Amino acid sequence: MSKPIDSVDFWKERIDTAQKEQYSVYVTGEHDWRRIFEAHRRTISEVIPEGSSVLDAGCGYGRMSELFDTEKYVGIDFSPDFVRKSMENYPGNVFYRMNMKKLDFEDGEFDWAICVSIRKMVQDNLGDAEWLRMLAELKRVAGKVLVLEYEDPEPFEIL
Repeated sequence: MSKPIDSVDFWKERIDTAQKEQYSVYVTGEHDWRRIFEAHRRTISEVIPEGSSVLDAGCGYGRMSELFDTEKYVGIDFSPDFVRKSMENYPGNVFYRMNMKKLDFEDGEFDWAICVSIRKMVQDNLGDAEWLRMLAELKRVAGKVLVLEYEDPEPFEIL
């Protein structure tokens, strides 16, 4: 059964009812959260050169922002509640409410775009065509796209 992930109300309810902030995006034990974050941190440090400009697409509550230079990082999310939460959590960073289907950035504005647990969620709930539409926008605004998933046996994919 698909979830209405393209609904602002869906994400507001997730944020409002989550027992822990990270449960608003993914429910798993604390040990798994630490393992996932460490794997993502390691992958990012190995793949994305220091000083690169980065668009964090689907930034959620902003946790990935701590891995990048504040001046070179922009986070976006569809949910105004997540954008507000990101700004509260990481006040020195830039966050915008934006739909990944139509990004308000120039062609090639970023060196990298990252997506954490977006691809599978979009494909499972909205279909492959919607993911490809979002991916095309990410490729338009960034030189490379790094896709990280929580449950994928492959740790990352560069597109």
